[in-house]
Amino acid sequence: MKNPNAVPPHPIRADNKTREACWDLPADPEAVGKARGLAHEVLTAWDMSSVAENVTMVVSELVSNAILHGKAPITLALFQYGRVVRGEVTDHSAGWPNPVPAGPEGEHGRGLAIVTAYADRWGVVPASEGKPADGKTVWFVCAEWRSR
Repeated sequence: MKNPNAVPPHPIRADNKTREACWDLPADPEAVGKARGLAHEVLTAWDMSSVAENVTMVVSELVSNAILHGKAPITLALFQYGRVVRGEVTDHSAGWPNPVPAGPEGEHGRGLAIVTAYADRWGVVPASEGKPADGKTVWFVCAEWRSR
C-alpha cells in the first residue's frame, strides 16, 4: 500500500474557525485509550462529533504504531479548520511507516489500511527541519462531509 499523499495539504480555512489541541503521550499501551478519549472530548467541545468516529479510529491506529514502532516522546495534535480536522502523531524514530501484509490470524498489519479507510488523506513528513533522523509526523485529514 503506497501512500500517494506524501505532501501534507495546506490548512483549510473555511470560516476563520481555527482551533488546536496538543498532548504529549507516554510510550505506553494505555496511552492509546487516553488518546482516543482526548480526541473524542475535544471534538465534542469543537462541535465536530460528526467526525469523531473516524478521527478516533485513526488516532488509535497512529498512536499504537508510534508506541510499537516509534520512539518517545510521542505527541498527538488536532487542528480544526472550519468543518475539517487535521491530526498529527509525531514520534522520534527515524523509521517511517511500512505497510506489512496481514494474515487472517495475524495481530499486526492492518493499521495503515484502517487509516486509509477512515481518513480522507494521510501522509508522512520529517518531524523537524526536514531531517528524517529527528523523527516523523504522520498526518491525516477527516472532513465532515466524509462522515455523513
